Amino acid sequence: MRLNTGIIADALTPPPLYICGTPAHRLILNDVRFLLFGKGPYEKDILYFTEWPKLKAADGELPPYLVCVGGDTAALEFYRCRDLTGFIMAEDDPLVIFSAIQSIFLRYKRLESALITALRAKAPLREIMNLCADIFQNHVILYDTEHNLIDYSSRFAPDADVPYWKEILETGRRSESLVAEARKHGVNLQAARTNFSDYLELGPGLPRIMTHHLFKKGERLLTLTVSETNKSLSVCHLMLLDYVAELLAPGLFSLKVATSGNRKGLRDAITAIIDGEPVDLLLLSHCLATVGWHVDDDYVLLLIKFPKEDATSEKLAHYLHLYERIFPDSVAVVYLDCLVLLVHNDTADLMAGYLPRLKKQLVQHKARCGVSFPFKNLLQLDAQYNYAKIALAAAGTDRPISLLGEAITEHIVGRIAAEVPLYPLCHRAAVRLYDYDMEYGTNLLLTLETYLKQNKSLKAAAAELFIHRSTMTYRLGCIKKLVKINLKDANERLHLLLSCIVLRTLGRLKQSAPGVFQRPSVRYPLRNPLTSPGKASGAKKRVK
Repeated sequence: MRLNTGIIADALTPPPLYICGTPAHRLILNDVRFLLFGKGPYEKDILYFTEWPKLKAADGELPPYLVCVGGDTAALEFYRCRDLTGFIMAEDDPLVIFSAIQSIFLRYKRLESALITALRAKAPLREIMNLCADIFQNHVILYDTEHNLIDYSSRFAPDADVPYWKEILETGRRSESLVAEARKHGVNLQAARTNFSDYLELGPGLPRIMTHHLFKKGERLLTLTVSETNKSLSVCHLMLLDYVAELLAPGLFSLKVATSGNRKGLRDAITAIIDGEPVDLLLLSHCLATVGWHVDDDYVLLLIKFPKEDATSEKLAHYLHLYERIFPDSVAVVYLDCLVLLVHNDTADLMAGYLPRLKKQLVQHKARCGVSFPFKNLLQLDAQYNYAKIALAAAGTDRPISLLGEAITEHIVGRIAAEVPLYPLCHRAAVRLYDYDMEYGTNLLLTLETYLKQNKSLKAAAAELFIHRSTMTYRLGCIKKLVKINLKDANERLHLLLSCIVLRTLGRLKQSAPGVFQRPSVRYPLRNPLTSPGKASGAKKRVK
């Protein structure tokens, strides 16, 4: 990567005493070398390095870009007289300063190489934004034509409570407060401009920003913004922004085409599948191919519901982009008064990494989310949407994210129990344990269920129940005293496990909605305060 003297001077620590000439010149410098006097002509793409005692005695031609160590104001006057561009460093070890400048060139070349490699590999947009942030050592944001937020770098991001950044995250658009500030100052703004980039100093308390507008066939498609959050920005960085944007343009243009064109087609197809409408599989495959997806890939569906006052079409359109960016490979659609978020190639690690971020966003918007089972084949969307609604119904303010696996048992048991009496189908040993728990406040039924779920592993069952293995052993001993069961028989184990699940689920449903299942044809386990299952089976006293 080529640099200008202004970028090099800004990156030096300690900074130069004086910066001379026109430091915001075009990016031309690609290395630093010691100046050998009288060995001209000098190369125009090299930053030459010398010391003041040698420079003041120089006669004849000098290179256009020069670094001088020492000399102070005398060296400054010399630069002005000879119309040199460069900078003057304080007296110090020349080799230390030379090595520092050389390191700056090497660092920018490594960053350039990393960015080009990521672009060729079609890395996720967030990774590319982070590489851009590393180049500028500041926060980078990408907007679309309508100023909607597309993505941003997680590196060098402002604190979440910074007003303008909080506004961007909440609205999914550029900060109108920053725009208002720019309009208020008008022509008094400290600004500079290249053909496609602008540099603005908005005043005290606000960051310096640089913006680059990406055009294609005369139409502005995207805006890349660098916001001062870490290192000082100056007009010298405008040329660097132009160069980075030139590298990004081909990949970002294809992203824009996918977002505004085929991605819109994909959103329409997703909506049609959820509606149960027929979809042209060839057209669907084409839309999926534009984002690197296939019909038979792995997916998971998230259904997000907002408070009634926030479920307007305008707000949902903003939220669409906001929630779509939480997961690295996802598409969101507005469906009725909810947001449907389809995550591609979900894995346990991926979901574990991004669900906390989703939860934080949901709490901020007072929203709830239901998550379907992971599924294969996009044509299942209509069924997965209905299942996600089941999970959504179980979500609340105390638990904004509800997984279908946590809610489906009560739904299925409740639906079946409304039509079929399940209690008579339960294993009598499980019924006795349930009644015993109801009378004495124990957890023997849950203990047996967990033990069976963990394939009769004492250690795993104790860990899931957060009890010691000795406590687990004691509880199993109590169960053996109360009931006779054959855990070596696979069929009986299955019958017991299902009975435990059904009895505990019916117990919860009865507590939450006691009047729902009052049907003559349906029976439920009732607590009998007079007779314990221990007495019914011949036991004289409670098992302790």
